Amino acid sequence: MAKIQGKKVAKCTASGCCNRAVRIVGDCRYCQHKFCGQHRLPETHACPNLTTCKQNSFKTYADRLLSEKCVASKV
Repeated sequence: MAKIQGKKVAKCTASGCCNRAVRIVGDCRYCQHKFCGQHRLPETHACPNLTTCKQNSFKTYADRLLSEKCVASKV
């Protein structure tokens, strides 16, 4: 963490990046690291838990689509 005017500033944990970490949206819920605006998405910072992220998203969207499925009434 760097200091700016006496305050600690979180830096992006992506390799080779020295930008400031973005609050709230920069926190990865899968690997618990802090990232800047460029690396905040799991795909862009090579998250080690990317498969878990994709599985959770797939399950969420599959459940949503199945709940909205239209069934024609049989006459």
